Amino acid sequence: MKILFIFPQVGSAGLWSVGIASMSAVLKKAGHEVDLFEIDDLKQQADLLRRIKENQPDAIGISTNSHQFLYARKIARTIKEVCQIPIFVGGVHIILFPNSLEKEEAFDGVCLGEGEEAFLELINKMQKGEDYFNTKNFWFRNDNKIIKNEPMGLVGNLDELPFPDRHIFRYFIKYRQKEIMPRFIFSRGCPFNCTYCCNHALKQKYAGLGKYLRFRSVDKAIEEIRDLKQNYNFRHIKLDDDTFSLNKNWLLEFCDKLPKNFDMTFECNIRPGSVDDESLAALKAGGCSMIKVGIESGNELLRKEALGRSISNQDIIELFKKAKKLGLKTYSFNIIGIPGETKKSVKEAVDLNVQLRPDFMQVSVFYPYPGTTLGERCQKEGLIRNDSADTYFKKSILELPTISKKEIESAVKNFKFNIYKHYDVKKAVLEKKEQLKDFVVSKPRLRFFARFIYKLVGSLLKI
Repeated sequence: MKILFIFPQVGSAGLWSVGIASMSAVLKKAGHEVDLFEIDDLKQQADLLRRIKENQPDAIGISTNSHQFLYARKIARTIKEVCQIPIFVGGVHIILFPNSLEKEEAFDGVCLGEGEEAFLELINKMQKGEDYFNTKNFWFRNDNKIIKNEPMGLVGNLDELPFPDRHIFRYFIKYRQKEIMPRFIFSRGCPFNCTYCCNHALKQKYAGLGKYLRFRSVDKAIEEIRDLKQNYNFRHIKLDDDTFSLNKNWLLEFCDKLPKNFDMTFECNIRPGSVDDESLAALKAGGCSMIKVGIESGNELLRKEALGRSISNQDIIELFKKAKKLGLKTYSFNIIGIPGETKKSVKEAVDLNVQLRPDFMQVSVFYPYPGTTLGERCQKEGLIRNDSADTYFKKSILELPTISKKEIESAVKNFKFNIYKHYDVKKAVLEKKEQLKDFVVSKPRLRFFARFIYKLVGSLLKI
């Protein structure tokens, strides 16, 4: 069977989808053919239709999050206008809102959970000409009838899954002969209940279906790295597990075995309060070069009551101090525009980061994801005036009584500069240079003057 996966990422910078990569590996292992089409712009739909006409896939799979759901619908409708290939949709948004199938006639089925075993079963049934409408973990559209099947249990042993098929993504195709910086995820699930994240909602959906938090064995993790290194050149990896430091025994074993097998460094996500001195020392000895920490808000009350993160500023400060003492670089994640945000709380976030002196930062505008506790609260309180947004980095879709959209966007725009200027002038100037670059793009009539200033700033940075 031929399967075409579609990965919409309009306005996003995603290099790969771990869900698609995992399902592709499972399907290929079973002897099926897999192709992938990545969409950054809806103008590419004509190219997509040509690919479908040329390759004639037997089934199409679309993976979507909440940001990309509107695009997934448009893509599915475009395909259905020219052919009747079955279209199956999965991803976090669909898992939380499977009733989307009832509203979208272009979808032939939706996956309610982890898709590896269920989608393989569906494809195998299609290949044999069997009735696939009884496949667990799927809801199907059959004429005007919606068939709702029972959910399937979660994958109990991650070691049984083949390594994700990264090779179908254009990033890995493009940089096969060059040095890359790949991302790995060796676990699934998160035990914490941050109100803005999907994990607490997914845990409710998966209740009774198996253990939610699971890890690959360290030996399998090492083997996965080795497997990728046979085809690609890299010396540094990013570990995207939600809480890499949560399982201390796993961390200690990984940090012991990684340097014995490879000469490489890595970066990972650390939650304050979940890592002790022994773990931090092991991270440093094991090749960790940077820890990434969720600060989110500089106001402890907002962090606790709005975001569900009972983490004190002092715990964060202590973690950064210990990391720097060991020679670990630091990275802070920050969110602006959460319900209850004020100009004062924004300043508190800036002041906390100034005290932490992170080497790198990410600042995002809060996005009320549907199905999350905080997203539902925003809906109930009438804070959402626009039900969609392409990206969560620059613009707010909320109308907050405590801070304006303009103030939120200005705070995000100047956030890094207002921090770096206190301890890293070069990075502060680089931030202003990026702002000027955006200005050049947005003001065509002033491009000549803006380009002159942009080049001037660049030359000053070299001095």
